[in-house]
Amino acid sequence: MNLRTLLLVVISITLFWSCGNQKEIKQMTSAIDELEALVLSDTSSLADLAKAQELIQAYENYANALPEDTISAEYLYRAAEIAMNLQMAGRAIEYYQRILNNFPDFDKRSYCLFLEAFVYENQMQQYETAEKLYLEFIEKYPDHPLADDAEVSVQNMGKSLEELIQSWESQENK
Repeated sequence: MNLRTLLLVVISITLFWSCGNQKEIKQMTSAIDELEALVLSDTSSLADLAKAQELIQAYENYANALPEDTISAEYLYRAAEIAMNLQMAGRAIEYYQRILNNFPDFDKRSYCLFLEAFVYENQMQQYETAEKLYLEFIEKYPDHPLADDAEVSVQNMGKSLEELIQSWESQENK
């Protein structure tokens, strides 16, 4: 086999794989679009739970298949939001961590860190971890619109509603 024939074979294989890969990507994004339309159009109960879970899985499958693609970060973020709203705290945290670890240029990184802390605090009641993450958020993003919320969360972490009301009333009396 001469060099020219070898080069043609390699180019043919590359083009064949690329075309097949593009078709697979198009199928994945079409499935995601369809599921998003179903799940996100029903605001009464986040649509059907099974469809919501299917959408989370479709986002994850895309990110697994194309971990370098910039849309993968957005899909993981959407998966985390849905998981958080469905009280699937472990999965939400997993997706936020994956974004923070693998997508340094993602424009919603700050929100990922804040929401990870929020999930630890409000869904898992792991206050020590939540506080650590809120403090990291405040340090990294002191001018972020959620920085004040993070500070308030740290100050009031673990307090019951009655304790919060008493605290607010005593501040008003001062």
